[in-house]
Amino acid sequence: MNTEKQYQITNEILDGNLIKLMFKLSIPSTLGILMLSLNTFIDALFAGRFISENALAGISIALPLTGIVNGFALFIGVGSASVLSRSIGSRDVETQSKIFSNLIVMSVAIALLITIIGYTFSQELILLMGSSSEVALEGTKYFKIYILGSVFLILAEACGRLIKSEGKIKLTAIFDWLFVSINIFLNYIFTTIFNLQIQGIALATVIAMFVYSIVNLAYFIFGKSSIYVNFKKIAIAIDIMHAILSVGISELFYPFTILLQDFVIFNLISDYGTNTDIAFFGATGKIISIVFIPIIGFAQALQPIIGMNYGAQNYVRIKKSYLTFAIIGTILLIFIWLPLQLSPNTFLGILLPNIQFVQDDMINFKILSILMPIWPLAFFSNTLFLSIGKGKTVLLVILLRSIILTMPMVFLFSKISGVRGIYYGMLFADILFMLIVFVLTALEFQYLSSLKVKASK
Repeated sequence: MNTEKQYQITNEILDGNLIKLMFKLSIPSTLGILMLSLNTFIDALFAGRFISENALAGISIALPLTGIVNGFALFIGVGSASVLSRSIGSRDVETQSKIFSNLIVMSVAIALLITIIGYTFSQELILLMGSSSEVALEGTKYFKIYILGSVFLILAEACGRLIKSEGKIKLTAIFDWLFVSINIFLNYIFTTIFNLQIQGIALATVIAMFVYSIVNLAYFIFGKSSIYVNFKKIAIAIDIMHAILSVGISELFYPFTILLQDFVIFNLISDYGTNTDIAFFGATGKIISIVFIPIIGFAQALQPIIGMNYGAQNYVRIKKSYLTFAIIGTILLIFIWLPLQLSPNTFLGILLPNIQFVQDDMINFKILSILMPIWPLAFFSNTLFLSIGKGKTVLLVILLRSIILTMPMVFLFSKISGVRGIYYGMLFADILFMLIVFVLTALEFQYLSSLKVKASK
C-alpha cells in the first residue's frame, strides 16, 4: 500500500490552499473527460469517413444503449468512491479494506448480466431505438461486439472512480488518454488496413477497454493504492452495500432519465417543427455539453475534497470548498458564455455549416443557454450530496429535473408556442429546479453547521 503518498495527498486535501488544490485536481480531470468525450466521436468519424452513412447511423442509434452500460459503471464506481473518500478522511481502515474486493464482485456480476441480456437481445434493443432495417443491421453488428467488452469498461471506470476519490486524478487522466489513443490507433488499423467494417470499430473499442481495465486494476494489484487489497478474500461486503447503493443508484438512473427526456423533446420538436429544428436543438445541446466539460472536471476534483473533509469532520472546509469551486466555476463560465451570447451563429455554424440561421434560431439558443453562468452552483450541489452520502437527495434532484419538471413543462409550453415553447418550457423548468436545489443546499449547510456544533461539544 502506498500510504505515505496518500498521507501527503490527504493532508493537502484537508489543510491545503483550496484554489491551488482546485486547479491541481481539476485540470487533469478536465483533460481526461475531454478525451473520453471524444471517444464516441472518433468511432462515428471512422464509421462515416471509411465505411458508410448507415454505419455512422448504426453507431449513433447504439449510443443510448452504450450509455446505459456507462451508467452501471458509474453506479458501482461513484457509490464506492463516495464511501472510500469519507473513510479516508475518518481513517476508517476497516471500511477501506473492503471496498476494492466488493467493487470487483459487483462489477463482474453486473457486467455478466448486462452482457447476456445485451448480446441475446441486441437486435431487439437496437430496433427499439427506432431505425431502418439497414441502419438496425449495422447498429446490431456494432453493439453485439461492444457489449462483450462491458466487463472491461465497468471494471476500468469503477476502479478509476476509486483512484479519483484518493485524490490521484492526474493518474486517471493518463489512463483515459491511453484508452482513447489505443482506440484511435486500432480504429485506423481495423477499418483502413483490415477492412473489418463496423465490427472493426467495435473490436477496437473492446480491445482498448481491455487495456483500460488492466492499467486501472494494476494500480491496485501492485500496491499503488492506499487501500488494502487481498485477492484471497474477494467477496461482497454486506455492511457497506447500503452506503454504496444509496449513492450509486442516482448515477444509474441518470442515463435513463436523460434518454426519456430526449425522447419526449425530440418527438415534440418533430411534431411542431422540421428536421432542421431537430438538428438545431441537437447542435445546441452538443455545444452546451462541450462548454460544461471544465465544470464536470471541477466537480470530479471537488468530490474527494468534500468526501475526505466530511469523514474528518471538517465541516467548515466543506462549505468553503463548495463556495470556492462555485464562484470560480461561475466566473469561468461567464467568460465562455459571453461569446456564445454575442455570436451564437459562429459556434453553431461549426456543427451545422449548411444551415442558414434565422433570428428565431438565435433566440432559441439564447433561451437554452441563458442560465449557463449559474449552473455550477447547482452542479456542485449535486457533488456535495453525492460526496457526503446523501443518495436519496441526489436521486430526487435527478428525477426532479428530467421527469418531474422538464417533461410536463415542455408539454405545456409547446402546446402554447410550438417549437419556441419547448425552449421556454426547459428554461422555466431549469429556473424552478435551481431554486429547489439552492434550498436543499442551504438546508444541507445548516445540517453541517449543526454537526460542527455537536463535534465541538
